[in-house]
Amino acid sequence: MQLSEPGSSIYGSISERLPALNFTLFSYFSSWKYFFNVEEQLRLDFTFKSEVLDRAKQFMDAATPPEWKERDFLKVVIHVRRQDRNTEKQRKRGWADQEPDYFNRSMAYYNACHPRVLFIVLSDDIQWCRRYIVGDHIVYSIGNTPTGDMAIAFLCDHAIITKGTYGWWVAWFAGGVTVTQKNIPTPKSILASQLRRKDFYKPRWVAL
Repeated sequence: MQLSEPGSSIYGSISERLPALNFTLFSYFSSWKYFFNVEEQLRLDFTFKSEVLDRAKQFMDAATPPEWKERDFLKVVIHVRRQDRNTEKQRKRGWADQEPDYFNRSMAYYNACHPRVLFIVLSDDIQWCRRYIVGDHIVYSIGNTPTGDMAIAFLCDHAIITKGTYGWWVAWFAGGVTVTQKNIPTPKSILASQLRRKDFYKPRWVAL
């Protein structure tokens, strides 16, 4: 017996009443609602190996302005997924492009909340990010593994994300408040029938 969701990012209540027999769960199950009641336990279970976390701490320490070392500041991770989603096919499917203005508005949101904000950019296209995501106190993760980048996100307070599930988990590990693209999915697209924002994005996350 095979059980699946109404869409790849739409909560399926079938998980609340699983049958007492052999079955296969088939889908992405990309919703915070599936595990919100055990989230704290998951944060304990999903720990990084000490050597991975130590490298991430070293990166964050080097990225912190010396004059901030003994002061309170916010650490906001920015995840930008481009290479496999930045195609005409993916745009037609419903994954809107990331415009530089989105990052400008998102960073302004956090800068309005605190006088000291450090932005850490993770991406599969760092060159694009260095060209279009610019401003004060921005550092770019270069040469780190995907696991290393996720550990860096774990050390952050908040997140700005774009497309995909890796970015979603970056935000989940960071905790705090996450800014998302309000134009995902694009109206009347295939993705609009598969992704329900209130199921995919957590209630505290902000759409800009």
